[in-house]
Amino acid sequence: MAGKYESVPEVPCGNTVALVGIDKFLMKQGTITTADDAHNIKMMKFTVSPVVRVAVSVQNVNDIQKLTEGLKKLSKSDPMVQCHTNEKTGEHIIAGCGELHVEICLKDLEDDFAKCPIKKGDPIVSYKETVTEVSSQVNLSKSANKHNRVFCKASPLDESLSLAIEDGLIGPRVDPKERTRILAEQFDWDRQDAHKLWCFGPETTGPNCVVNLTQGV
Repeated sequence: MAGKYESVPEVPCGNTVALVGIDKFLMKQGTITTADDAHNIKMMKFTVSPVVRVAVSVQNVNDIQKLTEGLKKLSKSDPMVQCHTNEKTGEHIIAGCGELHVEICLKDLEDDFAKCPIKKGDPIVSYKETVTEVSSQVNLSKSANKHNRVFCKASPLDESLSLAIEDGLIGPRVDPKERTRILAEQFDWDRQDAHKLWCFGPETTGPNCVVNLTQGV
């Protein structure tokens, strides 16, 4: 946003400085340091998530480059907003935490970042659901050759366990033996069940997990 760039050898403590060129590597947040023992500044955690989505496109086909550049700038300017392209439809999607938030983002995109007329779609809210009690029925899926059957049921995880997974105390990167010990000692899991935890989701890191409860098969 500054008027011009200055080359400076150093910036003393207490001053605010804007760096040029790092936006290729840091899109949202990060810590830049020259000290080997420096600690990363913790990423911001939001109590809301970007659930309202709007598809955007340009009125003039020649402005498509301006839109893509504008979306990158918008994504950098707001730590909450998410900008991505739908692989199936090719639509550019902006996601925010509410209709007002998305409206402000669209205005900024049109007036400041893309600087071209934009067509906006209707706001869509993602449908999300959770598990509050154990499934009333067991689901069955058969393999293509009908020789194998997988039975599955859903049950809610303890709130403290979900938070532990989100905080990284338990997850795919934690040593399986250590993970089994924590699940057994802190969350009263059966050691055999904890040992057969297959995966986490969504995106292999989320606070949901698939556990293999089969025995002798």
